[in-house]
Amino acid sequence: MALEQAVNVPISQVRSREPIRVAPDTRIGEVVGMMHGGRTGAALVVDGRGELIGIFTEHDLLRRADHDSNAWREQPVESMMTARPRIIHEDDTVAEALRRMHEGQHRHLPVVRGRIPVAVVSVRELLAHVASNFPADFINLPPDPDKEAREPWGG
Repeated sequence: MALEQAVNVPISQVRSREPIRVAPDTRIGEVVGMMHGGRTGAALVVDGRGELIGIFTEHDLLRRADHDSNAWREQPVESMMTARPRIIHEDDTVAEALRRMHEGQHRHLPVVRGRIPVAVVSVRELLAHVASNFPADFINLPPDPDKEAREPWGG
């Protein structure tokens, strides 16, 4: 598969985990526990109809919580989530997802069908997808002398 083909596949074909979905009034301490248990850096906040209203990430916790107290654990996730997050549709491409992540400096994008989240894709998963299609270019064990840098910035 050529690089152009790998980045032009629909995002729905990239392996991703089942997203953690929580209600807006779920306590942040509980959400963090779910994220830890699911080994993911993001949880999707959905309304009663299951529609996406926000995303809560590790970054939100680091930036918005008062770490001098543990009161943040009892706050509702909607108090620290990112409302109306940037999304990607399941038929958009890997290239488009990478572009949106780069422009917005995001590490996670909710994948939606309409307004219903069906997945969360991470930068790690996108890079794994691309690397799996080009193992010789990304995985170099043992080292290939022809691919070693000969100058400080490559070359």
